[in-house]
Amino acid sequence: MRNKTGATQVESEAALYALGALPSADADKFRQRVAAGCSLCTGLLADCERAVSYLPLTAPEIEPPPSLRARLMDRIGAPAPSKQSRDSDGAVAAGQGTLVRANDTEWVDAPAPGVQYKPLRGSKTMLVRMAPNTWLPEHDHKFAEQCLVLEGSIQSDDMTAHAGDYVFMPAGSHHSALYSATGATFLIAYS
Repeated sequence: MRNKTGATQVESEAALYALGALPSADADKFRQRVAAGCSLCTGLLADCERAVSYLPLTAPEIEPPPSLRARLMDRIGAPAPSKQSRDSDGAVAAGQGTLVRANDTEWVDAPAPGVQYKPLRGSKTMLVRMAPNTWLPEHDHKFAEQCLVLEGSIQSDDMTAHAGDYVFMPAGSHHSALYSATGATFLIAYS
């Protein structure tokens, strides 16, 4: 820091301070200048803090490896899924209910291109994921079907269901082809 002068040094200090990387003694001096009302320090710090707040948004989302979850659960003392009792479908027994963790089941390609499903509870409860511009062919409902759209939208004939919308189809009903322009994820439960 000592070899820089004037505004360039203040700019570097503001950036490092906003990142929490300014050495302690320099951070104390910078904090004092901000507290004293230095407009250059205050303005540069506000700009740097705004830029730093966007940094997490620039990182790509990645799925951590399952081993990381297991190590984390071991460290905090929670039982890992492999150590918990499981029911006949492989779901974790949770008191008198069942807990299916996000990584307990895999996405499976459906016969329709661009469509996948993830079994949650046997063949009666599943997540369905449609890529943008994909179709599910028309079909009859042997059982009553409940559908909750979680992401995106799906349309059939003159009806469009968006995230948060719920659709019920009674047993014996006929469903026209489903289309998703945006892509969609929805929960299906049969009864």
